[in-house]
Amino acid sequence: MRLQMEQLIELKNKWMASHITDAEYPTPLSEKGLSLYQSYLQQLSHQPLPTLSAQTNNLSLYPVDCHPLTIRYALVLASKWENESEKEALIEYLTQIMFEPSSPAQLFVGFFKGKPAACGMIYSDSVQGDLITDVHALPLPNQQALIDEMTAHLAERCQAGDILVES
Repeated sequence: MRLQMEQLIELKNKWMASHITDAEYPTPLSEKGLSLYQSYLQQLSHQPLPTLSAQTNNLSLYPVDCHPLTIRYALVLASKWENESEKEALIEYLTQIMFEPSSPAQLFVGFFKGKPAACGMIYSDSVQGDLITDVHALPLPNQQALIDEMTAHLAERCQAGDILVES
């Protein structure tokens, strides 16, 4: 199971990097954003999906299927960084994410009271399983509740079987 988890995480990380490493002319700012994102990944832990308590329905969840939602996803996830120049680099990097119909990843944005407030990703591999990752919410008074709700929504969308959470 441990090897399977590591392989799934490696696949996701390669996919995330590919939006810059495979680009013909990546911008220096997007390359800096990728570097910051990869540094952030080194701090994460991985565990099987925990049992989730009853969730509220504060979020309206939307799959990211167009560039305006990609931008909202990027803005929410970049709020994890406090430094403004780092946020800018993360936004530049994350807005480069491109989706193919057969993409192994699906990004989601959660709206709270009509505004983007939470985000998350499901990375799926038919052999390795599902990974819930990049779950974050804006620093609102109910931030943890929004993170928990986003995680629960993503877990409901995962295929049956092992689900790994990266946090």
